[in-house]
Amino acid sequence: MAARPPNEPARERAVETWMLTIVQYGGIARFDDLHIGEIDELWKPREMWIEGGVEAFRLALILRDRHNLRFAVGLGFGLDSRHQSTGVDFQTQGELMANVDRSPPSLYLFEPGKEPSNQTTVVLKLSRGLFPGLPETASCYCIEFREIDTNECRRSVFVEG
Repeated sequence: MAARPPNEPARERAVETWMLTIVQYGGIARFDDLHIGEIDELWKPREMWIEGGVEAFRLALILRDRHNLRFAVGLGFGLDSRHQSTGVDFQTQGELMANVDRSPPSLYLFEPGKEPSNQTTVVLKLSRGLFPGLPETASCYCIEFREIDTNECRRSVFVEG
């Protein structure tokens, strides 16, 4: 068995505390998220967002199952807004990161059936190859939606499991 990284216990505490707190105090309905940089300082730099996001997502799945929580785990990347729908205009990690806005990715918990891929009208399935190391049960989507009272088309990429 491979040795655990020295920062793994701190990562686990951060994700577990967030998860149990939002379950207990209604944070799921408010979409209370956890930025990956709050889990580990090593994941704050932009060049660590995909790797750190995948690790945070995997850890959240393990903790969800350990605590027998009946929620879906999501990892969200906000993309730059556009004035019109563009669909998926990226194929590689580099192209994806060129579209990611300034906010680091975040973990979310969703009620079953209320994941972003089930709540928006424009959902485009993505290749899991954009996120190496994802569990086989995870799915990746690009979603688009119009902001209320604006002409902007908001886009996000979500990994769900």
